[in-house]
Amino acid sequence: DFRHFYSDAYRVAANIALDWEWFRKDHWQIEQSNRIQSFFSDIEMSDYRRYTIEGEPFDEPSLHPVGLLATNAMASLAADGPHADTFVRKFWNTPLRQGERRYYDNCLYFFSMLALCGRYRMY
Repeated sequence: DFRHFYSDAYRVAANIALDWEWFRKDHWQIEQSNRIQSFFSDIEMSDYRRYTIEGEPFDEPSLHPVGLLATNAMASLAADGPHADTFVRKFWNTPLRQGERRYYDNCLYFFSMLALCGRYRMY
């Protein structure tokens, strides 16, 4: 549902951060990255959920918590707030997902790792 923050929405933070990293033209991207990190700063990965656009959690857990953590960490490329380092450290200490649903989580993990180490290239 496009009215909810769910699996497909995770890529938005990553795309915003990558655009900032490559072009550094739209300063709203800094504040947006700070906002998403602030929202998730007190939520453990094991408690990630689907959310309304207003930020209200649903009862159902996130299907891709590793992917969400990875994109929250990638937001650190643009963020200048107090949570940027924390998300990168959490991501660094999170292993690749095993088992069911690993494909999407690990794709987001891979892209975030490339971006955070400066190896996500335009060419």
